[in-house]
Amino acid sequence: MEMEKKGIKSIEVGFSIVKAVSRSDEPLTITELSKICNMPKSQIYRYLVSLCRIGFLKKGSDLRYALGDELISIGIRAMENVDIHIKAQPFIKQLNKTLDETIALAIWIENEGPIFISWEESSKLIKINVRVGSIVPLTTSATGNIFAAFYPETKTKDLIDRELSKNQMNQKQLEETLSTIKKEGYAYTQSYLPGITAISAPIFGPNKELVAALTVIGLSGVIDISENSIYTKELLKTAKEISRELGY
Repeated sequence: MEMEKKGIKSIEVGFSIVKAVSRSDEPLTITELSKICNMPKSQIYRYLVSLCRIGFLKKGSDLRYALGDELISIGIRAMENVDIHIKAQPFIKQLNKTLDETIALAIWIENEGPIFISWEESSKLIKINVRVGSIVPLTTSATGNIFAAFYPETKTKDLIDRELSKNQMNQKQLEETLSTIKKEGYAYTQSYLPGITAISAPIFGPNKELVAALTVIGLSGVIDISENSIYTKELLKTAKEISRELGY
């Protein structure tokens, strides 16, 4: 038991470096990683060499580090084994075909928050790409609002408090928003990303627990967020169908 508690520190450190790279929107230099991970360059360099050697990271010609092909391959295989991903995919494709807008599926990752695991882009000239593996905020995104409203408070509270403090947001206003979401059964936002509108709906499992959020993403002025719009109706209908498929 005591040996199990100790673990292998170097693996944990290496994973923290990989995590820092995965959270960044662009490749990072060794200097940037040194600051993020609070490690001396000489120490982090040795980890970077090994992580690149096994394919978990890759070093570009500009000396910046990004996720490696081997890690991406492992991630894809892991997502293929996620039950919700497999069962929801036919419904996501059909919703994408019906609305011709980008459709994304997000699940909860412990201590991280909502993360996109699947998406289908529209066929329109102006496309909105969703980065699989990206984490979305609980307080300012439609997808995050679904988890903030329906996921257990014991899981979301710390992350919500952190976001409220960081962004100097009003807690009472958030509570009112979440209360409306619970009443109406869906969330929307037109301010998380300029020019982008998103509508999100909950997907529940057999024990009435929230297991995922299904989101329609498109250009502002095109997507109608009202309760009786085709976007909202088709989204809610699909979310219910997936929930039934999961045993809800």
